[in-house]
Amino acid sequence: MPPETTFLERQQQFSQKEQAAQRKHNQLAFWRLIWFVGSIAAVWGLARLDQQLAAVGALLVGLIGFLVLLKMHQRVKYERDLNHQLVFVNQDEAARLKRQYLRPETGEQFASPTHYYAGDLDVFGKHSLFRLLNRTHTYDGQKRLSAWLKAPSLPDSIRLRQEAAAELNPQIDWRQQFEALAYVEPTISQSPEALMEWATAETSPVPGYLTIVRFVFPVITLSLFVAWLLGYVQGAAVLLALAGHALVLTQTSAKAKEVSEQTFEISTALKAFRALLQQAEQLNGKTVRLRAIHQELTADKQSASEAIGQLGRLTEGLNFRRNPYFFLLFGVATLWDIHYLLRLERWRQTYGPVLNYWLDALGELEALNSLAGFSFAHPSYATPDIVDDEFVLEITSAAHPLLAQNNSVANSLIVRGSGKTILITGSNMSGKSTFLRTVGTNVVLALAGAVVRAERFWCSPVQVFTSMRTQDSLEESTSSFYAELKRLQTLIGLTKADKSPKGLPVLYFLDEILKGTNSADRHRGAEALIRQLHHTTASGFVSTHDLELGQLTDADGFVRNYHFQSDLNNGELVFDYKLRDGICKSFNASQLMRAIGIEMDAVKK
Repeated sequence: MPPETTFLERQQQFSQKEQAAQRKHNQLAFWRLIWFVGSIAAVWGLARLDQQLAAVGALLVGLIGFLVLLKMHQRVKYERDLNHQLVFVNQDEAARLKRQYLRPETGEQFASPTHYYAGDLDVFGKHSLFRLLNRTHTYDGQKRLSAWLKAPSLPDSIRLRQEAAAELNPQIDWRQQFEALAYVEPTISQSPEALMEWATAETSPVPGYLTIVRFVFPVITLSLFVAWLLGYVQGAAVLLALAGHALVLTQTSAKAKEVSEQTFEISTALKAFRALLQQAEQLNGKTVRLRAIHQELTADKQSASEAIGQLGRLTEGLNFRRNPYFFLLFGVATLWDIHYLLRLERWRQTYGPVLNYWLDALGELEALNSLAGFSFAHPSYATPDIVDDEFVLEITSAAHPLLAQNNSVANSLIVRGSGKTILITGSNMSGKSTFLRTVGTNVVLALAGAVVRAERFWCSPVQVFTSMRTQDSLEESTSSFYAELKRLQTLIGLTKADKSPKGLPVLYFLDEILKGTNSADRHRGAEALIRQLHHTTASGFVSTHDLELGQLTDADGFVRNYHFQSDLNNGELVFDYKLRDGICKSFNASQLMRAIGIEMDAVKK
């Protein structure tokens, strides 16, 4: 079944479930109101008849029934909201097939203006690889996926991701449930930095005597309160006892406030984390990475989901103190802060050291789910073969992954060995830049562990580098030409021994090289750079209008010429965007200038 059909059918399926849950939600809301009004009427009527015992019984029954209905109402509301998010997940998947995006996350918080290739290859942004792949929701998941896109991985890591994504691919029910569970609580995307700071901080235990005082003092105060109600003691005794409580709480107030601030922002998301972890623990994968993640989350006496659920309840309980009415009427009398600080301290001592591993494992599973969702939505895309040999790049019928299916042309190419340059010439708008980005983006996807938009794709691990969209900067007083020179300086530095990250050879993409200077200097500079790069492990692509650079092919043999061309058909320029061997023979600049009204025939030949 085509992905489009699958997503449409699932939208309809979950929409029907959402509507059914909404009807049940409305019915329960009605019966809650009836029960509440009926209970109040029963208590009031019995009290008017001097049936005090029966009135108390009616009050208890009414309260218990109302709480049961409330619990049922909350459960149905959660079911409704979950199905609503499942509808959205499938709407989002269908939109991505058309290269439209419903989710707002662009990944731009992970971007860097000086990154080796992210800006030129649209790794982040409104129309980007991150947005195309992203099915993550937690901060760690987004961070992990962005890291995979920002840096090449080694062959073994890539293959393990490919295996895990292939195992997850057909499990669409599990995958979409995993994603929808995160949608229910938006705060799950917040950074857990403050929580981790609390979890890993040095232990500062609550004074030992308070472990006894927290029970003894409330019992004494409650006894005095009952005695006051019975007329045995004055109310001042109760107030004095409460003053003692307040004095005791001053011993922990600063610490309680600090812990509350560190956990408040993320506390509401912990319920969603618990649900995600439960879903993750149900996935008993067979591939190496999925087995490792499952082991990470279930290795302790208490599973990660149970421990996170406990932490969620504790942080929620502690943060009741932020309500001044609760704190004055109940928190002081029960020494609330001390109870929760002690329980949180025990939790931190037990689970604090492994909390980061749980969140990291969850983030990796989200990133793997993104790769799996991307491959499921594009069954015709190829799983790249990652080879350990000397530099090789073989692509068959590759197209740009960010372009819609009906708006792209596929091309094929083979590059083997280091020090090689693919020189691409062609007329304006003929497809040179798009082809460079087609190759570059597919290489980035391949080295992240994703499928690529090609029939076949072989690639060895490389450090991608681009110089394509260099711009001037008024703030730094930098011209576009000098900005390009700075990028090329970075490239030269990368090609030197031990400078490339992980020691990988460089695969470069240089678009309209040295376009900001005169033609003579541009030719000399470009030729010098290509010759210099030939003596390194770097290989790459250079697009240019400089036909003379093509003569390097005959001179030294390390440059291969390809071109895109345009044809004039009935006065209109026609592009087929097909890559061809050799140097371009036809250019269209004169036709384009003539088309906008420049009288080219008036120029002396």
